[in-house]
Amino acid sequence: MDIRQFRYFITVAETQNFTAAAKILFITQPTLSQQIAELERKIGVKLLIRDRHSVQLTPAGAALLTEAKGIVAKVDEAVRVVCQINAGVVGTITIGFLGAAERRFLPQLMAEFRKRYPEIDIDLQYFSSFTELDKAIVQGTVDIAITLKTVAERLPALNWQLLFTVPLSVIAPASHPFAGAASCQLSLLAEDSFLYVEQDRGLGHTLELCARRGIHPKVRLVPHIQSLLLSIEAGNGFSILPHPVPETYASPLLYYTNLGGDDSFLHVIAAWQTGNTNPVIPLLLGEFEALMPIQ
Repeated sequence: MDIRQFRYFITVAETQNFTAAAKILFITQPTLSQQIAELERKIGVKLLIRDRHSVQLTPAGAALLTEAKGIVAKVDEAVRVVCQINAGVVGTITIGFLGAAERRFLPQLMAEFRKRYPEIDIDLQYFSSFTELDKAIVQGTVDIAITLKTVAERLPALNWQLLFTVPLSVIAPASHPFAGAASCQLSLLAEDSFLYVEQDRGLGHTLELCARRGIHPKVRLVPHIQSLLLSIEAGNGFSILPHPVPETYASPLLYYTNLGGDDSFLHVIAAWQTGNTNPVIPLLLGEFEALMPIQ
């Protein structure tokens, strides 16, 4: 027997008429009769009582009808799920992120994505440094990383899609003379410690920006962004970070302003391995495109 014979049997049982059932199934009545007879032969019991005008279920037929409906429903559901998985409509995607910049769009993205694809699970994984995030995308423990364009330039095995561009901001204590200057005068910070998160690969690039503006500050590394911002609030130095960071962690004790210049922008991207075949990835990228630009 096959699933088709169960479908034939269910249709005959529900219509109680071979002619009507054959029309619904788009087959001839003799073909339908042969298929039902074959089903009865395989099972070894009589399922239907036929007369010239109607069809009645035997007790065995009534029992089979309930079971057959359940089997057909399970098969249909299995096919639906497989097709949706293949199309990326059902599944899981893991997104790696660092924190501040993602607050601009990730909550809205997730809300809209869940409305559109309620059977897709989004697993968010927070990373404390770019180094850890780089490793995760290379090792495939995340499907998509919200990171900087420099990652794709360093790791050619990645595909990427530009999300938005953000300016770099100088962050200093609100009580520092720098905060009262008419423009961004980095020279006022030349004697202060330059705070940066340890293992963050952006340090070299940021120090180059400082050098091009005439200062060579002493670097002091801290374990994470929270320590960095608390230290600045306490008057223990300054930093240069993407604008969303101080914007997200705004405090009356912090002063921040854009660094200025054509070299003071970062490109935030969604990056994924070239060989990653997760069908949810293009769906998520489409959602990114729908939300951007969000600057």
